[in-house]
Amino acid sequence: MRFSSPIAARMTLGLLLSWAALSLASCSEEKSASAASGSEKVYPVTLAIVQPAATSKTITAAGTVRYRYETPLGFTSAGKIASIRFEEGDRVVPGALIAALDATQVNSGLESARAEQQRAQAELGRFQQLFDKGWVTRAQLERSEAAARAATAQVSNAGFASGTSRIIAPSGGIILARTAEPGQVVAAGTQIVVLGETSGGMVLRAPMIDSDIGRLTPGMPAQVTLSGLAEGVIEGTISEIDARANPTSGAFEVTVALPANPGLRSGQIGTAQFRVAAQPQDTGLAIPASAVFNVRAGEGFVYLLDAKASRVRARAVQIGRIDDRQLVITGGLKPGDRIVASGLGLLVDGARVKPLATRQPSRTRQPAPASMTAR
Repeated sequence: MRFSSPIAARMTLGLLLSWAALSLASCSEEKSASAASGSEKVYPVTLAIVQPAATSKTITAAGTVRYRYETPLGFTSAGKIASIRFEEGDRVVPGALIAALDATQVNSGLESARAEQQRAQAELGRFQQLFDKGWVTRAQLERSEAAARAATAQVSNAGFASGTSRIIAPSGGIILARTAEPGQVVAAGTQIVVLGETSGGMVLRAPMIDSDIGRLTPGMPAQVTLSGLAEGVIEGTISEIDARANPTSGAFEVTVALPANPGLRSGQIGTAQFRVAAQPQDTGLAIPASAVFNVRAGEGFVYLLDAKASRVRARAVQIGRIDDRQLVITGGLKPGDRIVASGLGLLVDGARVKPLATRQPSRTRQPAPASMTAR
């Protein structure tokens, strides 16, 4: 190339050098951007699929296994205990003699009442003869008749005391408690033993709050879980619901009838689960409670997956109900959306993620226990 002058040559050379410098700078910027893009952090996360909330829920209550009839037994009169024939845990048959008072005092009282009855009857006979002859007045005869009736009543009373000086098993069962010993002097009505009557079967008695009790009815099935049983879970049925709350705790007691099982023992602790229809506030979309952050005043945020870009976007949602297993939302998402369920602690809006697993919707849509949801 020829130049018309030295000045033109220098100008052309300067332009070439400037173009080369710009080209090198541009390449350097492209390489830097490419390197930055390749080093962008990718966060591993677990995803969950948004699904409709369950149309039913489970109420759970803890309770204690008891015999339906646990009957305290005692004497109807005071006295000294002569014998108690059974220990705690012993089985008894109907009509078995459980305990007896010392018969000395009881028998003497009966004999004294009978003697007085004989005297009053004899006196009444004499007064009747004298009245017939006109030697006593009708008032005197009536007083004698009253004395005879009183003596007869005393015999009946003493006879009842004698008959109840022994405790007879009203039905077959097991001695659950023994609260007295032979030689002990007890007052009338003192509890001596507690009999668990096997004829009534066994039940689970569970206290519950009023908001739960209104959703239960007698005859409703229940699943009872007992760690002491080999099978773990047995089916029961609600047999009774208290009409009045306990004045101390404010709880209502629900009685669940249990099927016959040799592994059942009075005093075992178990839990009963009752399936009920979901309330209006429980309807909506269900997502894991762990997926929500920045919860406040009925709303929160989740990270929604943009599958094409492998990035997450923060999305505001409206909260209907929350517990430690799931959350029901009423707006902000739609069924089938995939959101971050765990691993969101380091995420920000627009972060790149790598899904490790996806939680599939439960086919049975089992709700959270009522100890979490209904309380």
